[in-house]
Amino acid sequence: MKLHMQTGDITTWSGDGIVVNLFEGVLTPDGAAGAIDKKLKGLLSKLIKKGEIKGKLGGTVIVHTLDKLSTDRVCVVGLGKREEFTLDRARQVAANGVRALRDAGAKKIAAVVHGAGAGSLDPEAAAQANAEGIVMGLWQFHKYHSDNAETKTLDEVTLLERDASKIKVMKEGVARGEIIAHATNLARDLANEPGNAATPAYLVEVAKGLAKKNELELIVLDRAKAKKLGMGAFLGVAQGSDEPAYIIILRYWGAGKDAAPGLGIVGKAITFDSGGISLKPSEGMQDMKGDMAGGAATLAAMQGIAQLKPKINVTGIVPATENLPSGKAYKPGDILTASNGKTIEVISTDAEGRLVLADALVYATQTLKLSPVVDAATLTGAMNIALGAVRTGVFPNDQALGELVFEIGEATGEKNWLMPMDAEYGEAIKSDWADLKNSGGRPAGAVSGAMFLKNFVGETPWAHFDIAGSVGLFSGAKVSGYKNKWGNGTPTRTFINLALRLASKK
Repeated sequence: MKLHMQTGDITTWSGDGIVVNLFEGVLTPDGAAGAIDKKLKGLLSKLIKKGEIKGKLGGTVIVHTLDKLSTDRVCVVGLGKREEFTLDRARQVAANGVRALRDAGAKKIAAVVHGAGAGSLDPEAAAQANAEGIVMGLWQFHKYHSDNAETKTLDEVTLLERDASKIKVMKEGVARGEIIAHATNLARDLANEPGNAATPAYLVEVAKGLAKKNELELIVLDRAKAKKLGMGAFLGVAQGSDEPAYIIILRYWGAGKDAAPGLGIVGKAITFDSGGISLKPSEGMQDMKGDMAGGAATLAAMQGIAQLKPKINVTGIVPATENLPSGKAYKPGDILTASNGKTIEVISTDAEGRLVLADALVYATQTLKLSPVVDAATLTGAMNIALGAVRTGVFPNDQALGELVFEIGEATGEKNWLMPMDAEYGEAIKSDWADLKNSGGRPAGAVSGAMFLKNFVGETPWAHFDIAGSVGLFSGAKVSGYKNKWGNGTPTRTFINLALRLASKK
C-alpha cells in the first residue's frame, strides 16, 4: 500500500472513496465533512438527524455518492467527544476509516488528516499519528492461507490538506509515522509466525537482513560462545531443544563509537514455550508461538531506530531459544549459574523467560555497559490477570526512567502502568538451596518475576516491561482502532520513542 501526503481539496478528489470525520454531538457538519455535505445536498445532515451518523469514537458510516462527487463512497468516521480527542484517538480513527473502505472493496482512497483541523492538534504530530494509524490499521497476516482471493487490500491512500503552508511539516510527520508503523508491523509479523517457521535460527536470519538493510552491527552468540561467557541460565532453558539457540545482538551507532554505549533494549524470544518439564495445559498452548513477542519488538524497534537515525547509540539484545521437554531438558530442582555468578534453583521450568533474560541483562549491563536498559517479555500470566490487555506493567528501578516510559506510553497509545518494586517482594524468590529461585508462586507473580530480574542489572537504570497481557496473547484482546487482536507489536513504538526522547536530551 502506498501512502501519500499532498495539498488538495477532498471534495474534488477522484477515486474509490474518501474519509471525513465528525465529533460526537455535532448536528451540523463543518470543515471537510460540511463541504462534502453540501456536495451531497445535505445527505450527511439528514443521516445525523436520523441518528444514523453519531460521531461516536470509532464508528464508521459509508455513504454512496451516486455520482454527486468524483468518488464512489464517503466514509464518515466518529471522533468521539471533542474534549476527549487526543493524538492516539487520531490514530484510531485514521485506522477505522481506511479499514472500513478497504472492507467495502475500495482500492484507491483519500482522507483528511484527522485532528489537524477542528481537532486542533499540531499538524506534524497529527500527520504522523494518522500515518501510524493507517499503516497499522491495514495490517493483515494471511501468509499461510492457501487461497487469498477473498482478502481485501488497499493499493493507495492519499492524505489531503488544503493549506499548502502546512505540507512540508506534515510530510515529515507522515514519513516518521510510516517508519514507526512499519516497524510495529514487523513485530506483528514475527509474533504471528508459527513456531516451526520462526525458530531461533530464523530470527538470526531476520537480524542479518535488518543489519544489512539498515547498516546495523550484528553479533550472534551461539551455544559455544554463550558457554564461554558463563550463560548457564540461558543454556539451561535451551538444553531441552534440538534447535540451535542464539543470543542475537544488533547495534546502532547513531552517536558514534567514541560516545557512551547508550540505550539497551532486551527482548525475550522463546520461539515456542511448552513449559518444558513443567508442561503447560494443552488448551491454548498453540498461542505460545508468541512467547517471542518481546524479542520481536526488540528487532522491530532496532529497524525503526536505524531508519529514524537519532543521535544516540542503541543496542538490541534477543536471547532466542525454544523451551521443550526432552531427556536433555532442565528439571525442577536443578541449580543453574548465571553469567554474573548468581545461582538459581529451578522451581518451575515454565518460568524460563526470566532465566534467558537474566544472562541477556548481565551481558547488556556488565559486558556492554549499556545504560539505561529496558526489557520486554511475555513473562507472567499474572500480568494479564492484573492489567488485562489495556496496559503493560512496567517495573523500574529508576523513578525518572519509569516516569519517562509512562509519559511515552500515554502519547503512543501503548499504555504503561508503573508497578511496585518494594524490597519485601524479593522474599518470595529466596531459595534454601541457591541464591535465588526462579518462581515465587502465585501471589504477586508478576512482581516477583521483576524482582528476580533486578538481580541481574546491578545499579544500571532499568525498566522491565511485562507485555503478557498487552501484546494480546490471552483472551480479552480484540481489534480496536489500529490494534490487531493478537501479537500486536507492543512495545515497539514505546522503545523507538524512548530512543528519540533520550537522543533529544543530549
